[in-house]
Amino acid sequence: MKTAKSIRKQYKATFILDTHKWTEPIEALIEQIKGTIAEIDGEVLEVKPLGIKQFARCPRKEFIAAPYVSIICTADPNFNKLLKERIGLNPNVNRVMVETN
Repeated sequence: MKTAKSIRKQYKATFILDTHKWTEPIEALIEQIKGTIAEIDGEVLEVKPLGIKQFARCPRKEFIAAPYVSIICTADPNFNKLLKERIGLNPNVNRVMVETN
């Protein structure tokens, strides 16, 4: 019989970071995100900073561009739901998009 560990999937999560009130280096925020992934039993394989990108539509006047970060990890099949619940508590993450890799 398969265990939960044997049916892990690989995911690519892309984060839009809201750093206008963040005073520490962006690497510290990425470490927080990696910690959140570890809390939900995910294993980070790769982190790719994608740079600062401007938005086509600006949600707020002070928020017209943001750093994007892509994280590839392995986790259980309920990773998408758990990550969105946990990352929603972090005010420095504006959005997250999770894809099966």
